[in-house]
Amino acid sequence: MNNRLCLHLMANKEKGFALPLAVLIGLILMVTGMTMIMRAQGDQSKVIAQKARADSLTSSEVGLARVQDLLNSVRVMATVGSKCTSGDNCWEKAKYNDLDSPPTNLQRHLKKLVDAAPSCSNPNDAATLTAKIDELRGLSADRWVDLGNNRYYRVVGYDYNPVSGQGVLTLEGLSRKSAAIDLTNIAIDRDSDDNAASRNRVVVTIPILDAPPLAFKRNTVPALWISEGTADGDAKFEGDVVEVVARPECDNIQDKIKQPTPAPSRDYEAQFVGVFFPNLPPIPTGLPSGQNIPLLNTSQTFPRPGDTPTTRTINGQSVQVYEYIVNNINLSVGDKITITRGQRVVFYVRGNIQGAIEHNCAGESDCKPGNLQIYADNGLGSLDPQICLTGNQILQAFIFAPDYSLGNTGDRNFFGAAWGKNWGEITDCASNSGAVAVTQGVEWTDLIQDLKPQFPRLGKIANWCEEPIDTAAGASECD
Repeated sequence: MNNRLCLHLMANKEKGFALPLAVLIGLILMVTGMTMIMRAQGDQSKVIAQKARADSLTSSEVGLARVQDLLNSVRVMATVGSKCTSGDNCWEKAKYNDLDSPPTNLQRHLKKLVDAAPSCSNPNDAATLTAKIDELRGLSADRWVDLGNNRYYRVVGYDYNPVSGQGVLTLEGLSRKSAAIDLTNIAIDRDSDDNAASRNRVVVTIPILDAPPLAFKRNTVPALWISEGTADGDAKFEGDVVEVVARPECDNIQDKIKQPTPAPSRDYEAQFVGVFFPNLPPIPTGLPSGQNIPLLNTSQTFPRPGDTPTTRTINGQSVQVYEYIVNNINLSVGDKITITRGQRVVFYVRGNIQGAIEHNCAGESDCKPGNLQIYADNGLGSLDPQICLTGNQILQAFIFAPDYSLGNTGDRNFFGAAWGKNWGEITDCASNSGAVAVTQGVEWTDLIQDLKPQFPRLGKIANWCEEPIDTAAGASECD
């Protein structure tokens, strides 16, 4: 009896233990299942976030490639910033028609590019070129650019440092699950309505390299640089001939180069360039009244007794320069202007030049062709400004007259450089047949102002850096 009671009690005890055990096992399975579900959801969220970040980074990379392509097409805009922090040369002011008054240097350059398209110097036609200029200007407007598939990019800023020769481009990429409605909204919290949105910012440094053609690699400036067509007439040139041709005959070959004896280390060439004249040096103010000359029509020697020199810095050195503002130079046959050897003289001419000028450095060690510089701006507003050099006296000089027709009736008597609108189109200033009209000889470092043009070319990205999108302007830690 006691045995049966004991067995009965033991059986009932086991039955009471099974139920709690089953409940415990059920709880364990439920917790494990919930944990797996939560982990799966977390992994899914992580994958979504990673994809969104990858998409936004892709948007940045696509935007960067777009901007690089635009700057390669309109390279002059790689040498100015996107916003005008100082001065007026920036993407915001990129115009090629309806220019500001006065127009900026960038606007002048862009207008010339558009007017010249299509040409040898710019293979893009005008419609393509203007579209790219407009797109770059639009990128300065703090708005998102739609790349499709709910991806966007915007240019935060572009800054060019002429000292280092580098452009720094700050650009943001954006990826969303839904389409962005307001592309002008650049606020930090703009994407709070989209839990799958991602936004990142990259800062890249782009070297802007100077890649000049041969004529601008030498120590001496081109013998002839004209802005319209090719050099006409019978003259030849011992030096580089540079032409900006606004027409599609890109295989036009200039045959007016005469190689001197002995020949230079590299032969002179005729070249078409996609760059335009630099600005003329500003006419100085405050010169003594006697150095403002309405008309030079008699033989005179400069500098004259009593004239006052100006101290200028040329090639890093302080030098004395005699400067004169002249309305017109009109000399009769037999008269001439003579420049004293070893003296530096600059003429700022507002009208025409007709006659003989002598500057001969023979026997003077401190004398260079660049000691005489003539800058003509057509300040008198002539419809056909001209510079006609006559006689066979030696003239060593640099002449820069962007709006002028140029000519020289002498033979191998002009050593230096002549830059102007055209050569050989003055009917009564024809060169002798086959004569050497200009022999190259003025060094860049002799000029009173740096007139060497830049030929920008974008190099490979030198630095890539990511930074927070809330980084304040000027506070970037990216080098």
